Amino acid sequence: MEKVLFSEEQRFTQWWLWAILIFTLLAVFAPFANGIYLQEVLNAPPGDNPMTTEGLIVTGIASLLIVGIIFLLFVYAKLEIKITDKCIMVAFPPFVRKWKKFTPAEIANYKVRTYNPLRDYGGYGVKHGLRRGQAYTVSGRTGLQLYLKNGKRVLIGTQKKQAIEYAMGKLTGKENSVKNG
Repeated sequence: MEKVLFSEEQRFTQWWLWAILIFTLLAVFAPFANGIYLQEVLNAPPGDNPMTTEGLIVTGIASLLIVGIIFLLFVYAKLEIKITDKCIMVAFPPFVRKWKKFTPAEIANYKVRTYNPLRDYGGYGVKHGLRRGQAYTVSGRTGLQLYLKNGKRVLIGTQKKQAIEYAMGKLTGKENSVKNG
């Protein structure tokens, strides 16, 4: 049985992200609700060629469902990281459900480093960059950078810098050979 050396779960907690999502929900709901109110309660359909009330309801519900699904994806999205005595595992449900595993035999080098999520990877989430490699990030600016023997690079965001450094030292059997940078 594998021994867990490190475990972390991160969620999107940025206030501005939730403000944008809530604003978007309201921005989608308000025009349809207003149109239905004007037509049904005030009997004053808006515009020269108003949509029927049924059309407003169907379009409004469809729009709210689309925005609601996006909202729920952010509610349930989480970055999961585990380091055992055998491998590093990362998942990002509901986007990446299956654990992605990296064994010590695949890793040429690693370092825990500071990065700029927007400049380096185009923001948070699961990113596939040509120059900088793959990234799994949710928040913050600290990540475990893996340099794989096949030439690929993977960055895994973390909020637990010292704990992940310790776990990587145990997994690889060596101290972190590259200082934070």
